[in-house]
Formats: sequence, structure tokens, C-alpha cells
Amino acid sequence: MTYLEIDPQPILLQSLETGETPNLEGLSLAREYIREKAQGSLGENEIVRWSHGPGGFYYEFKRFPAAFYARLGPAQEQRLTPDQAQELVWEALVRAEEEWAELTLFYTANLMQTPQDFYIAYTLGDTRVERGEARYALPLFMRLKDTRQLWVLFRSGSGFLHFRLEQGQPLLQALLA
Repeated sequence: MTYLEIDPQPILLQSLETGETPNLEGLSLAREYIREKAQGSLGENEIVRWSHGPGGFYYEFKRFPAAFYARLGPAQEQRLTPDQAQELVWEALVRAEEEWAELTLFYTANLMQTPQDFYIAYTLGDTRVERGEARYALPLFMRLKDTRQLWVLFRSGSGFLHFRLEQGQPLLQALLA
């Protein structure tokens, strides 16, 4: 079964390059609907808050709520130890380099103030863009997306929560058209 998803990250990454602020108002009603459906288990760390349950999965950045992801359908969390999370980060860095998967890592609550705070790798047209500094440190937040799935990792207390979601049916283009 394919689940609907709203993922404005490609638009936000493009805005990094163009300097234009994207208009995401067309997403607000669908975003709120999915946020309601995703109620169940709630969590947050220094930079992001999330919720998930049988009806959906949702996260947003506290200081930049336009950076969010929303998906209808069940999402199962996997609790990881720091060692398991480290292995996942290493695998994500390799996949981002070898497969040109989209990768976002935030290491500190400073988000993007210095290159050591973050690492983002994505493809814009035929150009591979990398910003920040790739490190093997454990992040507060990690997101890896390819054509098949999305991985999301949140630091939660002394452990980590990992979600592996199959590619959803994008709802973004229809809502912004």
C-alpha cells in the first residue's frame, strides 16, 4: 500500500540556492490533517519535534517549522543504541556519496551557523551540492532519502529513534499547483 506524503524539503533546498523564500501556504490544511492523524507517540529534542502513530508520521523543526515532513499511514519506530545509530550514520554517509541520495545531518542545536553544525548533500538538476561538514559524530537529527525510502533518525535522551519509511505518494505538487 502506498501512503500520501508531504515533503517540502526539495523546495527548501532549492531556495537555499536561489535565495527565494518558498510559499508553502497551500500545504497548511493537508499538513494539519496529517499532524492530527500522526498523534500517538510524541517526542522532541533540542531542534525537532515529532509524532507518530497508526495514522501517520510527522516531524518539524522547532525554529523553522516550514522544514517538516508529514505522511499518512503507520510508522514503526526502532530504538537504537549509540553504537547502532553510529553504524546507521556511517551507512547513510556512504549511500549519500555512492548513490547521490539526499542526506541531512544536524549535529548541534545551532543548525547551520557553522559548517561543523550540519551536513547536507543533495542533487539540484545534474549538480551535486554539499554544504557543511560531513562528520561521523552522532547527530541530533538525520534524514536520508532516495527513490525507494526515507530514513529518519532522532536523538532522544541517551538513545535514538529510527524510522524507515517506504517511498510515499507525493502530495506536494498537487497542493502547490
